Amino acid sequence: MSAASTLDRSLLAAVRLGVRHPRAVLGTWLLLAVLCAWVVVRGAGAAFGTDIERSDGSESVRANAMLRAHLPSASEPDRPNEVLVLHAPALTVDDPAYAAAANAIAERLQALGTDVVAGGRSYFLDGDASLVSADRHTTLVPLILVDPQRNARVLRDAVREATPADSPLTVTPVGPASVGLAYQELANSDLRAELRIGLPAAVLVLLWVFGSVVAAALPLLVAAVSIAVALALAVLVAQFTPVYFLVVNMVLMMGLAVGIDYALFMLVRYREERRAGASVEAAVERSGARAGHAVLFSGATVVVALLGLLLVPTNIFRGLAAGAMAAVLVAVLASLTLLPALLRLLGDRVDALRLPLPRGFGGGGNGDNSDHGGAGIAGRAATAAVRRPWLALVVSVSLLGLLAAPALHMRIGFAGIETLPPQLDTRQAFDRLQAHFRIGLVAEAVVVVHTEPGAEPTAQAAAVDAALLRLRGALATDNGFLVELTRERRSPDGRLVVLNVPLPGESEGEAALQAITRLRTALVPQAFADVPAEALVTGTSAGYLDFFSLTRQFAPLVVALVLGLSFVLLAWAFRSIVVPLKAAALNLLSVGAAYGALVLVFQFGVGASWLGLQQVPIIEAWIPLFLFTVLYGLSMDYHVFLLTRVREHYDRSGDNASAVVQAIGSTAGVITGAAMIMVAVFAGFAAGELVMFQQIGFGLAVAVLLDATLVRLLLVPALMTVLGDKNWYAPRWLGGEPQKVRDRAP
Repeated sequence: MSAASTLDRSLLAAVRLGVRHPRAVLGTWLLLAVLCAWVVVRGAGAAFGTDIERSDGSESVRANAMLRAHLPSASEPDRPNEVLVLHAPALTVDDPAYAAAANAIAERLQALGTDVVAGGRSYFLDGDASLVSADRHTTLVPLILVDPQRNARVLRDAVREATPADSPLTVTPVGPASVGLAYQELANSDLRAELRIGLPAAVLVLLWVFGSVVAAALPLLVAAVSIAVALALAVLVAQFTPVYFLVVNMVLMMGLAVGIDYALFMLVRYREERRAGASVEAAVERSGARAGHAVLFSGATVVVALLGLLLVPTNIFRGLAAGAMAAVLVAVLASLTLLPALLRLLGDRVDALRLPLPRGFGGGGNGDNSDHGGAGIAGRAATAAVRRPWLALVVSVSLLGLLAAPALHMRIGFAGIETLPPQLDTRQAFDRLQAHFRIGLVAEAVVVVHTEPGAEPTAQAAAVDAALLRLRGALATDNGFLVELTRERRSPDGRLVVLNVPLPGESEGEAALQAITRLRTALVPQAFADVPAEALVTGTSAGYLDFFSLTRQFAPLVVALVLGLSFVLLAWAFRSIVVPLKAAALNLLSVGAAYGALVLVFQFGVGASWLGLQQVPIIEAWIPLFLFTVLYGLSMDYHVFLLTRVREHYDRSGDNASAVVQAIGSTAGVITGAAMIMVAVFAGFAAGELVMFQQIGFGLAVAVLLDATLVRLLLVPALMTVLGDKNWYAPRWLGGEPQKVRDRAP
């Protein structure tokens, strides 16, 4: 038995399970969804973090390993790692009311105990004038926060309790942990924005496609179940390994997009079969065998594309990829089992609660969906492309190429605190910190000097001390470092010396990144020339630079793996080597256009304010590679669904041009609806306030929109017309037949 027939049998068995045991299948899925929802509610709050973990051999990773090995107490803070920014626009620190409010906050912090706040400083305790701004309206309270990742929320809540609404002061914690907490809370707020925009829009599109409340509800149910199960899996995985907090938003986005689309494809095919006279059972099985085949290979292509990200040794890519893969796999499984069970139970009641829409409104779902290839805008566009294929090719490729051109100017980086909404307390406090103080709390360079055993210890120590003295002298002439706040530590075994050098600004800022680059490429090598020790630079900013290098290093491997695996998968699905090559070329064009649109809007600011997006100088470092894998997989949804119909018509008629026009006309409604749903979901993602969400949502929405219009209506029919019967060429080892054109039934 061939692998293809085995797959078809397994696919049909999954569908028949829902048809023959609908109540058992439905009950199992609902019980699983409820259990998973309980896991998410109980565990999601503390499961995910903001730390970026890497397991590569970069300089920062090696330096951090040395710190853990020789300075295990380095995890326990012995100097301020958070700061309270106290500000009173109507008072100065000399006013008694200011002092009274500050003392109330100090008492509340003392009540937390030394296992939360281990120490701190204050102008009101020691009279340190450096903690007061020149206008005397702002003062700082540096704190030593124990276990910052766990206690940042405790500190923030305690400060809020000690600062009533009528207090003359605004008090805001600022530091790495507090900023991370602000990002997490903003991500949760953006999550609600996604639901407020994407979900209602998806409902409207489903009602437009089906014209029935019950039919529109089924894809939403499949998506909800997919999201619940995938999120529960992410929560469980987070108990054993660090999972980046953006996985929640990513699972929601992917679950809504593919869960609704896959169920939409199946449901539309079921209604077609019923209109053709098939019984309920036969209609469900046929929709599973035909549309289910497209769903299976679409989902497999998305998963294959995301697999490449698992190669990159960082929790950002691996966590986001695993979460998205889980959402896709559950959506495929639910579409092939849960949806057939629902259709078997509902029968023709799937069209209950119909809306009073005009006949044929919405095209593919609620009205006629016959193979009238020339009907509608899609059919007319496809017919025009088939009649003048070379003109259509030149025009569409030129448009996509022009849109992709700005991608040549893409600059990657990380969005810092300065990209947070201006009205956010954390952003305002950070701005005051930067405007009035040189404290270097948020950004820091850590120079780790390691000496190997064997050499004469005294001579080694003297050489290292002399090198550190030279380094301090060089740092003093560089405005990128706060040399006056430099601190030196030594390990108990004497083999490790650590120099902490605070930096002005934020860790993600260009100034900090350039300072680290100078430190690594010039200052440290010059100071430690001919010294028998290894000097490495780590810290948050250094980690960002190493992340950029990691992304560039693995990008070619990920792209090659995605292209190779998807080629094999599509060649197997369509028994053609031309189809996957053509799909790869078209998808790369769509991805390039999405990159160009990102740069055009976010870096150049073209239309950014009109779209409600924020202009920034960089594209988030993880987005280009992640966007490539997701887009490559998602764009296959329409491509596989469309080509499945083209192949059906081609096998019946043998007329390639007619098959293309008929397939595009017959799938116009469902593909347009599916694309509109994805665009709506991604637009909701882009409606958030975090720049990273705006960029990923906008990029996905643009690519899907281009893929479902320009690519589907012009490029695909034109290219398939030019290639003719060669579209379906396959060598004998792939199941191809020796003659150029096979005999077909009339």
